[in-house]
Amino acid sequence: MQDRPTCEKCSQKPCAINYKKGDKIYYRKMCDSCTRRTKNKKRIEKPRWELSGYKKLDKCEKCGFSAQYHEQLTVQFVDNNLNNTDWRNLKTVCQNCYIELKIKGVGWIRSDLVAD
Repeated sequence: MQDRPTCEKCSQKPCAINYKKGDKIYYRKMCDSCTRRTKNKKRIEKPRWELSGYKKLDKCEKCGFSAQYHEQLTVQFVDNNLNNTDWRNLKTVCQNCYIELKIKGVGWIRSDLVAD
């Protein structure tokens, strides 16, 4: 029988059991306590468009839908390049238009702009 390793993070408690296969036991790198603490401290990363300073509008730029809730709108990249966060490449669209653009498999079409 093999010795149970100690936690890599706290070096005090034994590592948690990950799974057993036959007679062999596979262990995790950390104990249960350290694993729970690490999971709770995961950073929520902001999307690139938000980091660039772009703000969602209150209505869809494709169909003109006025959203009651902010979550009904999302940001569409005109050229489908997620690294291009220039404000001219970002458009606020409703979930329906977003799905429609994804199904068509094309980026934003310039003629789809709503005239104000």
